[in-house]
Amino acid sequence: MLVPILIVLLSWTQPVAEIWTHMADYVLPQVLKNTAILLLMVTVVSGTIGTALAWVTSMYRFPGQRFFSWALMLPLAIPAYVLAFVTIGIVDFSGPLQTALRDSGISTVIPSIRNVWGAGLVLSLAFYPYVYLLARQAFLSQGRRAIEAGQMLGLSRSRVFFRLALPQALPWIIGGLLLASMETLADFGAVSVFNVDTFTTAIYKAWFGFF
Repeated sequence: MLVPILIVLLSWTQPVAEIWTHMADYVLPQVLKNTAILLLMVTVVSGTIGTALAWVTSMYRFPGQRFFSWALMLPLAIPAYVLAFVTIGIVDFSGPLQTALRDSGISTVIPSIRNVWGAGLVLSLAFYPYVYLLARQAFLSQGRRAIEAGQMLGLSRSRVFFRLALPQALPWIIGGLLLASMETLADFGAVSVFNVDTFTTAIYKAWFGFF
């Protein structure tokens, strides 16, 4: 496991000034920006979606609740790059969505998602189950007694969530967010589909481009 990492690190002991200057001037600034945006977006979006869905499926009873309790984990079975291909295929100018809108006389142009924001959205939808799984387990393990006690003390359902349930589940949620963040940093396929350079694609291009 350490061999690929050590090889990359050892290559830093033989620096070529011209290559490092080129990387510092033209590659690293954009790579750092894209990676930071992706991490921030995935953390916020996947954390919000995963936590909200975990709370709803664990604390509410509604038609289809048992189905959604496990079906919401299914994005883990779909590689992120496949989800990226499908999303672009649907939303692109020649895709079925915009084609149907044009055929119906609607001239609204959907902005292109072939950018870092589109990649962040797809990665968030691909990795939110990490947060969902851990947050749901946290909410279920808390039981209903603490929630009922809070409501007996006059707290509304929303205040019970923010003042009782969420603080107790926070370590679990942070664990899920760390998993989603590491998956984001390691992703190569989805960001390549969106033509967004991150550390994974930059290392690949530098390794084969500059030998």
